[in-house]
Amino acid sequence: MELKVLSGLCPHQRHITLLKLRLALSKCVKQEFNSSRKQAIAANNRRMGLILLSVVVTFFIGIVIKRSMLG
Repeated sequence: MELKVLSGLCPHQRHITLLKLRLALSKCVKQEFNSSRKQAIAANNRRMGLILLSVVVTFFIGIVIKRSMLG
């Protein structure tokens, strides 16, 4: 949809429009995390995601090593 809207603009106008869209999105994100409690929850979610990802990657590497050792 963005390509259809921006296809008629010259490259300079397209760049300015994209910058305005990014600025609007960043303002929305800042308003969403305006309280410290929401920021803390988001940080905890990121940490938990990284922990789960590392567990899955470690498990996968263990399976690959086991298969390569046992044939």
